[in-house]
Amino acid sequence: MLQSKNARKILLAIAFSAVLPISGCGRNQTSPLTEAGENSPAPSLAKPAEFPLNQQTEQKLDPLTQEDVDLYLRVMQAAAARVKNPLPEDKSTLDRAKRILAGGADGRIPTPDDVKTLERANLVAISMDQIVAEEMKLDGRTYRGIMEAVESAVPDPFAVKPVGDAKSVLPDHDSTPLLKRLEEANAANEKFLMPYRDEIRSLITIVRNPGNLPK
Repeated sequence: MLQSKNARKILLAIAFSAVLPISGCGRNQTSPLTEAGENSPAPSLAKPAEFPLNQQTEQKLDPLTQEDVDLYLRVMQAAAARVKNPLPEDKSTLDRAKRILAGGADGRIPTPDDVKTLERANLVAISMDQIVAEEMKLDGRTYRGIMEAVESAVPDPFAVKPVGDAKSVLPDHDSTPLLKRLEEANAANEKFLMPYRDEIRSLITIVRNPGNLPK
């Protein structure tokens, strides 16, 4: 089961894609969760991210371990608590994003700072775990790989499923080996995560809820 993280960002992506061509601010921004020694460009909210493995997934391809699950739960529990009780800077970011979106609807041309605010608001609203992981000084790629593996085995209830089967998402020349490895990992992870499914779904419902997005 291959699901893009960007599917969870569809509401803000619509607004962002509307203002980005006008603003001319399509240059790469610094990623909110970077690897050590690497300044990774943040993906556009209006198009799929460019992932390190065949531009398709950051998911950990080996079965999850107990240490992986404990890390994911620790980050998501902290993220859920912060979504329920946002810090003053989180509230300020969401408020600024609302004003930017309202101004865009009235024809206001967004600035580069506006774009950065919208990107940050998107993280605050539906990817708070990335902010928490960064503040915990976790390796970005490691956490994202674990998160993708967990949420492929326990799907985000808000995610938009891709049209067609998983094979259609992958390049033809790489589909067989990569798809097989992902399917094997997902099957193992589904069994391993069974005792945690209810808690994971509950956390996803809080942290990934599109209703948190600024309107």
